[in-house]
Amino acid sequence: MSVRTFGFLVFFFAGTCFGQVGEPLCPQHIETPVYPSIAQTANVTGKVSVALTIDADGNVADVKATTTESNVPASHLLEAMTVTNIRRWTFAKPPVAPYKQTIVYDYEIEKSVPLDGPTKVSFDLPEHVTIVASGRSATD
Repeated sequence: MSVRTFGFLVFFFAGTCFGQVGEPLCPQHIETPVYPSIAQTANVTGKVSVALTIDADGNVADVKATTTESNVPASHLLEAMTVTNIRRWTFAKPPVAPYKQTIVYDYEIEKSVPLDGPTKVSFDLPEHVTIVASGRSATD
């Protein structure tokens, strides 16, 4: 075996042992998130990024809100709902464990959504979830 080939193999195996290389994992089971009603009433919007640790079986072993961009200081309402929701998800078995992944939840309010209508949820998986709720009040 040449020195060049040996060097490549050492680099390749070191990368699999010490770092994670690859695409985000696709979810196998998704719990549809809801917009916290108190946050919706208060017109709290924002993005919550969560860092997941996925175990060898594809379960969420740990989750932390890493960044939150919100229009008000009460963004903890969105963080709590996001963490609660993502803990219920399961993913494809990762190539290495623990596997790290980030998902962004985007909470939006639109006046065009009917007051009595359901919250709209769209998934741009494996990395993004958008939750859109009505911004109208009963007096609108």
